[in-house]
Amino acid sequence: MKISFTHFALLLLIPGSFSFNRAFAFLIPKAPTSLTAVASSSSTITVSWVDNSTDETGFELETSADGLKYTKIADLKLNTVSYLHDSLKGATKYWYRIRSRNASGFSPYSNIASVATKTPVTIPKPPAALVATAISAYQIAVTWSDNSSDETGFEVERSVDGLTFTKIADVAAELEIYQNTGLAPATKYWYRVSAKNSAGKSGFSNIATATTMEIPPAVPVGLSGISVSQTQINLSWTDASNNETGFQLERSLNGTAFTKIADLGPNVATYQNVGLTTNTLYYYRIRAVNAAGASAYSNVSSIRTLNIPAPGQPVNFTAVPTEPGLIQLRWAAITGNAVETIIERSKVRDRDFVEISRVAAAVLQFEDKGEFEKIDYYYRIKAINAGGSSPYSLLAIVRASSIITSVEDPKSRYTLYLSGRKLFARLGNTVTGILAVYNMSGREIKAAGISGDQTLDLSGFPSGIYIAVIRTDKEVISRRIALIE
Repeated sequence: MKISFTHFALLLLIPGSFSFNRAFAFLIPKAPTSLTAVASSSSTITVSWVDNSTDETGFELETSADGLKYTKIADLKLNTVSYLHDSLKGATKYWYRIRSRNASGFSPYSNIASVATKTPVTIPKPPAALVATAISAYQIAVTWSDNSSDETGFEVERSVDGLTFTKIADVAAELEIYQNTGLAPATKYWYRVSAKNSAGKSGFSNIATATTMEIPPAVPVGLSGISVSQTQINLSWTDASNNETGFQLERSLNGTAFTKIADLGPNVATYQNVGLTTNTLYYYRIRAVNAAGASAYSNVSSIRTLNIPAPGQPVNFTAVPTEPGLIQLRWAAITGNAVETIIERSKVRDRDFVEISRVAAAVLQFEDKGEFEKIDYYYRIKAINAGGSSPYSLLAIVRASSIITSVEDPKSRYTLYLSGRKLFARLGNTVTGILAVYNMSGREIKAAGISGDQTLDLSGFPSGIYIAVIRTDKEVISRRIALIE
């Protein structure tokens, strides 16, 4: 049977003056336990244990290169529980044991712990095949090939001039990509990458460059226009971007279906749209463009081209009864691209006018036929075209006394009458105007200024029917007269 002892006692007998001998016992310390060895690096191992005794005076730590033959490597103080073994060979296994000691002797050895130092770390190889690719106006993807297996990470550096580089990121080991975000649009960047571990940092990879993409330009603002003629509209807007390569101007006739009408250069802010149709409403919108695309459209601006000018006021308008049931209207040629002449009649001087006919602008007369009462009739005309209507002519007044219903009664002539070959005009107050006589073809044969009462000598004119007309700045009065032998 095998017997083991963990404690030993030393008994000393000391002679004295007493009637018995005194004995003193000394115990060896308990053995350390839970010995562990952990490789800290390629050249260091940390050894630790549990101190199970309170009476040790120290420890002896031993190591072995083969697990068989041990050599003491350290004398340690009491209560020590760890030891750093350094200056070791890399990738080499070591065995350890420890015991405590005091004046009585040594404890038994602890358990044996073994561990191999780590493989020596060397500086990693530089990454290769670095490529930088623009993903957007604000992002570049940087990729590379990992040429080492012992890196603990990578460092990515960037430059804005290709000369001065600054670290922008630490990337974990084994990764081969970095997304660089938050960049400026349309800007060139240079990149390089190095690998690193505890031994140091590799050389740099090749340098890769990329330019971020353009961003679409900002939308133009404040589009507006003005019609400067019947066929031209001038447009203007505010260029709100600094990176457009041009503008696209579009036009519509209904505000919905737009068609591009012009490609304009950068920094242009005006456009003259010519060859348009008179009095037509056009809609416009514009956008800026560059290599990245187009901006949103501007506001829609609608402008109408100018209309043609309205015709001029008709002049020399007369209304003369020429026979029963017929009043002859005549006027001078109308200026201003007239299309039609509208003829109106009323029985009241200043209201209730009714359109009685329309004639082409080239027509300069109209025969108003019907059964006329013995009352005053008032006529006026106006010319029209696409641009509107002219002012009305002066009123042409046919007095009741001049209406021809049959043979005229000479006694009915009040303001204008014929006696022999003399034509008398009696206005009853001081009025200036023109007293004129026309033949039945409408040609003026004699005229004179009139102020108040006036006499016009018609001697020498052939016998026949004539029209006498008094024209003032406010009215025209006509009457049919007959010259007889």
